[in-house]
Amino acid sequence: MIEPANSGAARISIVGIGTVSLIQMSREAEAALRAADELYVLHAQSLVLDYLREHFDPKAVDLSTAYAEDKARRETYHEVAGIVIAAATAGRHVAYVTSGHPLVLVTPSQLIMQAAKERSIPVEIVPGISSLDTVWADLGFDPGPEGAMMFEATTLLLRRYPLIPTVPLFLWQVNSVETSLYSTHKNRPERFSRLQQYLEQFYPADHVTRLVHSASFPFTRPEIADIPIGELGVLSEVATSQHILYIPPVERQRVADRELAAAVSSVAHLRTLIDME
Repeated sequence: MIEPANSGAARISIVGIGTVSLIQMSREAEAALRAADELYVLHAQSLVLDYLREHFDPKAVDLSTAYAEDKARRETYHEVAGIVIAAATAGRHVAYVTSGHPLVLVTPSQLIMQAAKERSIPVEIVPGISSLDTVWADLGFDPGPEGAMMFEATTLLLRRYPLIPTVPLFLWQVNSVETSLYSTHKNRPERFSRLQQYLEQFYPADHVTRLVHSASFPFTRPEIADIPIGELGVLSEVATSQHILYIPPVERQRVADRELAAAVSSVAHLRTLIDME
């Protein structure tokens, strides 16, 4: 049975604080943290938790202890969401704090939103700079001219999405491909064989990918490694959970509609698209 919140004060703020330690935290995020009664923090950097306790709420709760070796990530995420929901159900305004953008590959946020809706607890989302934003900055990438595709690596293999080799591709969480269990042990090169074989259905084996790790601390630099698709086993030596694999297009997509290509710079064509009155 779903328990209703005890008080009209029940509220949840889901707050993203950016990817580079604390320096990308927005004023909107700061305001949300100051307004909350309690903070529940899932962040890999202990200094972030220390800072939040010092400047916002000394009772900030560290949720990273929910992770354990060989434990299903889904179990951890449900545990994290349950803690946040229980605190809000008691009639408090709580903030769930995470790195990056709180809705970009952050499963606990989705679980919290779902449970809060069932209990009629208001939820606000405070966006943050995601790792995709920083990777695009590191690569000098603009999705406008060529578009972009992106997939979580395991999801790509499970659903076998067809890829378009003339469209830039970004793959998330390549380091944890093929499992939903948490582990801190070193990967074997064979872990990436299935991913490599699938990509080779669309790209030449010598097509060079770019493995990108954005800076996560101030005054550090991003790390970018070039790896041919036929050598993805190298990921076992260099990839971490923070890396994103960028696969550039093999060539530029050719214009298919020549008539439209000529019309887009035509004033006469513009006049057919707008109301001049």
